[in-house]
Amino acid sequence: MGSSGSFEWSVSLPGSKGSRSTFYKPKASICVDSESCGHEELFVPVSVAKVLARHRKDGESLPDSRAELIFQLSWLEETECRKRVEGLINRRDYSTSELTLRLQRDGYPSDVVKSVVERMVEVGVLNDSRYADVFIRSKISSGWGELRIERELSRRGVDVETLEGWPDSYFDATNEAERAYELASRRRFSGRDPYAKAVRYLIGRGFSYSVASDVASRLKDEGTLLG
Repeated sequence: MGSSGSFEWSVSLPGSKGSRSTFYKPKASICVDSESCGHEELFVPVSVAKVLARHRKDGESLPDSRAELIFQLSWLEETECRKRVEGLINRRDYSTSELTLRLQRDGYPSDVVKSVVERMVEVGVLNDSRYADVFIRSKISSGWGELRIERELSRRGVDVETLEGWPDSYFDATNEAERAYELASRRRFSGRDPYAKAVRYLIGRGFSYSVASDVASRLKDEGTLLG
């Protein structure tokens, strides 16, 4: 418990076995008693509460008024949010939308997240065009079609219409059909309607119906679809 005169505060971390949201992480609480505002419970990201608790344990200078506590919490929220970004980006690249959502799930306030993410974009740490380019090339190598890539990028907050060269720089009709054929020819389609199975498989991989049906017809003509 930190205290000074009529000002007191304490840190409470969420229990490891408590109820957890399936989306947002549980927050820590700072219980504050002050002459100006009475009893308050402030909710902050766990990382922020842990730093504050560690400062108290180590005997570091602590806030001795409500105003100082609020100021320190605001400063810690931004500092810890930046650290969180560095840790995430060091493991893999993120789209702006992905990272924003991840930080919000961690419990950081929307205004802090917005400020930190905008700064990361400004200095080039986050770049949706670069992210999308790497993502597209990786998924093409994995056998994904244009439509599936477009859907997945949209889910990650990237509009392919804003990407320079999309889709012509990545796909052409001949290569798209050949990639679909190569992918489908490695699988065995049998049973009641192998043609339909081949079409559904390719559409599921993100190829257009036109490409999928052409490839299925080609496989049927070659006698590789087993009815």
